[in-house]
Amino acid sequence: MKLKRIFDVTLDVLVWVSAILLTLIVLSVAIEVFLRSALNRPQAWVLEFSEYALLFITFLVAALLVKSERNITVDIVIGLMNKKTRLLLSIIQYAVICLVASIFVYFGSSVTLDLYQRGIYNPTIIQVPMAYLLFIIPVGGFFILIQALIGFHASLRKWRDRRDLGL
Repeated sequence: MKLKRIFDVTLDVLVWVSAILLTLIVLSVAIEVFLRSALNRPQAWVLEFSEYALLFITFLVAALLVKSERNITVDIVIGLMNKKTRLLLSIIQYAVICLVASIFVYFGSSVTLDLYQRGIYNPTIIQVPMAYLLFIIPVGGFFILIQALIGFHASLRKWRDRRDLGL
């Protein structure tokens, strides 16, 4: 139980990091607009920073969305189904999320490691090593995978206990 608490706190920290990144995007774009329009001094790095920050935000908050079950579902169709069918679809959903997250972790890690070993840089204004940009994919995939496994386990437990629930 302590390990799950540490994981939950880590997810909360990742959300706060994402909020800080989003704030930095807003501030940098506001400064860019002012510098471009008032002083005729555009900053070329703002667009690139925003792109990288959005990539990080996506993978940092994805696990929390899986935890809160706010991933994409068709509520109208799901609402028409009985509890047993919804539970079965929940198990299938978590299995698919586990598969996709495993792909993120495996291929993201191998590509990131390859880019790091070869020292490949992104040929843009900031010129950041590509490995530093893409490492968030396997890291975020790891958190998504762990959260999906937790949800999968909980759904399987409910499926096993469905007779007790009257399903």
